[in-house]
Amino acid sequence: MANVLVFGHQNPDNDAIMSAVVLSQLLNQVEYAGNTYEACALGALPAESAKLLADAGVAEPRQIDSVEEGQLVLLTDHNESAQSVEGLKSATVFGVVDHHRIGDFETAGPLHYLAFPWGSSCTIVTKVAQMLGIELTDVQAKLLLSAMMTDTLMLKSPTTTDVDRTVAAQLGEQVGVDPVTFGMEVFLTRPSGSFTAAEMVGNDIKMFEPAGKKLLIGQYETVDKSRALGMIDEIREAMRAYAAEKGADGIVLCITDIMEEGSQVLLEGDTEFAQKGLSISDEHDGVWMPGVLSRKKQVAAPIIAAAE
Repeated sequence: MANVLVFGHQNPDNDAIMSAVVLSQLLNQVEYAGNTYEACALGALPAESAKLLADAGVAEPRQIDSVEEGQLVLLTDHNESAQSVEGLKSATVFGVVDHHRIGDFETAGPLHYLAFPWGSSCTIVTKVAQMLGIELTDVQAKLLLSAMMTDTLMLKSPTTTDVDRTVAAQLGEQVGVDPVTFGMEVFLTRPSGSFTAAEMVGNDIKMFEPAGKKLLIGQYETVDKSRALGMIDEIREAMRAYAAEKGADGIVLCITDIMEEGSQVLLEGDTEFAQKGLSISDEHDGVWMPGVLSRKKQVAAPIIAAAE
C-alpha cells in the first residue's frame, strides 16, 4: 500500500482545494487501487476554502512545497509542471483530474487521466463519485458546489457548460440551496476590502511558457473594481516585484469585476505575445475588456495561440 499525495496547483483557488479534498475522500472510501490518498495544498488556502472546511469540520489539506523522488502524486485542477510542486518531474504521477489544456505533460508509464472541458475540476470529481458508485454526503456536495460556483463565476464564465449547470442544480437540490445565490455567499466571504496590492497580484496566478517565455497570468476577482483601480501604481509595483521573484519575463493581471462582467487588464515586462493575443496595448491604467471573465479560455488561450 502506498500513500498518494493529491493536490491542485500553486496559489490554489477554491477549485484546486476542494477537488483535492473531496477526491481524496472518495478514493479512500473505496480503497482505490489499494492505496491511501492524502489531500495537500501548494500554498495558503483561499479565505472561502478555509471557512467552508472549518464550518464543515473537515481538516485543511497539509501544505507542501516539494515532493521526493518516486513519490506517488495525483494532480487536480492542473497538469503543467510550471504550476505544480517542486520535484514533480522526479515523482510518479498516479493520475490527473483536470479541466485545462494539456501542457508539458509526459509520464514514463500509463496513468489514471480524466480531463474534460468543463467549467470546474469539481464537476469532474462529482462524476468520479458516480463512476465509483458513491453517494456524496451533504458536506461533500456543498464543498464541490462551492468550487463550481467560484470557478465558473456563478455560472457566468464562458467556460461554463451544460454539464456544469446540470451538476450544480443536482448538488444544489441535495443541500437545499440555489446554486448561484450560494455561490455569491461563498464569494462574499473573501476579504476583498483588505487585499493588498501584493495579494491582488499573487493570490491567484499561474505560470505559462509560450514560445519559451515565462509569462505569469493572474486574476483578481471582485464585485467592485473601483478600489483596485485606485491602486494602479501600487499594483504595478507589486506585479514587477512578483515577476522578478519568480524569474518571469512578463506578467498579466486581470482585475475581473463579476458584477460588470469584464476585466481590466494590466501588463508588465515582456508581454508582446499577450498584447498580440488579446489585441490590446500596455496602458498605464490597463485596458477594460468587456465580457472577459475566464483566464483559461479568454486570456491564456489566445496568448498561447499568438506565440505559436
